[in-house]
Amino acid sequence: MSIPEVIFVFSSNADAMIATKALKDAGVAAKMIPRPAGVDSTANLCLSIDGSVEAQAAAALSGAGIALGAIVK
Repeated sequence: MSIPEVIFVFSSNADAMIATKALKDAGVAAKMIPRPAGVDSTANLCLSIDGSVEAQAAAALSGAGIALGAIVK
């Protein structure tokens, strides 16, 4: 059974881009994707990560001072 992707939603596209670098620096693979339909956010960009690294990714973003708007599973 595979672990599904998790989508990190941010309050701005700039935050999504900064988060991409922070995750890369922390060794977490993230893919920038368009905001899925039905997700309420002012940003058009989100990050998709493997669900197995969700805690590591959230800790890396917190440590970098980047606020998550939402997490979609």
